[in-house]
Amino acid sequence: MLLTLSLTGPFFAVVALGFFAARKGWMPDGAVRSLNVFVFYFAMPALIIRALGRQDISSAFDGPAIIVWGLAGFLAFALAMAVMRVAFAAPLAEMALAGQAASVGNIGFLALPLMLAAFGDIAAPPIAIALIIDLTVLIPLSIGLLEWSSGKSGGTTRMLAGVARGVLVNPFILAMAAGGALSLSGLTLAAPVDRFFVFLGNAAGATALFSLGVSLAERHVGGDGRAIAILVALKLLVHPALIYALAQFFGLDALQTGLFMVIAAMPIAGNVFVIAEQYGVLVQRLSTAILLSTALGVVTVSFAVMAAKG
Repeated sequence: MLLTLSLTGPFFAVVALGFFAARKGWMPDGAVRSLNVFVFYFAMPALIIRALGRQDISSAFDGPAIIVWGLAGFLAFALAMAVMRVAFAAPLAEMALAGQAASVGNIGFLALPLMLAAFGDIAAPPIAIALIIDLTVLIPLSIGLLEWSSGKSGGTTRMLAGVARGVLVNPFILAMAAGGALSLSGLTLAAPVDRFFVFLGNAAGATALFSLGVSLAERHVGGDGRAIAILVALKLLVHPALIYALAQFFGLDALQTGLFMVIAAMPIAGNVFVIAEQYGVLVQRLSTAILLSTALGVVTVSFAVMAAKG
């Protein structure tokens, strides 16, 4: 366990540095946005393209991996909705956001740099599968339910069309398409281009994690403690457990099972809060749940990494 913490600890330490810098008032207004522009549009795409381009992407998407990740996400989503309804008599809007919180983790800014460092390029295909399903299925499902609950039947179509457009121009999706095409072509990057991608991609992890810490410092703590605890437990414990159970059922190999469990053990994604703020639903509780799940993620992610490494 100490060896695993020595691997995952530095990543969460960088998050803590960002949190500390923001709380000390060292980060000006708009700092997170500026950092994220560099990470989201430049550094992370370089990291993704190079990692996927060096893998046999066709074999990664052939088999039960997509089914395991997708079905686990749906089950976590449905379970969170059911718990919120039974335990709190929550309306559909709150159920929808709880479902997203339980099934969508912080992949782009935490799982991606951490797992590529811990496992190498072999982690890239499972991350790509998780990102594609989360961005194209689970998040649009949550938004669709939110629109439906608001009674905007016409608005649902427009909103989902907007989400679809956003997905198609998402730098992560475009990078995955470019990396996949590079893998399928059998070509390799020319040496100068490869060095450029390595140099740019190496800046992604620390910058993304520091930015995550700064954004966490802006979270407001409060809300129903019982609901927050349930949301955190569903994401950090139940989601990885569902992955493990389904992987055994569908015969997913041990390495892929471990990698998907690490992704599932990630804390609640920050974009859940963005959507919560837009609709004015569960804002305080989700802000706290994201902060708490990230703090506890040090433990869950470390255990998942340890299990994946055997």
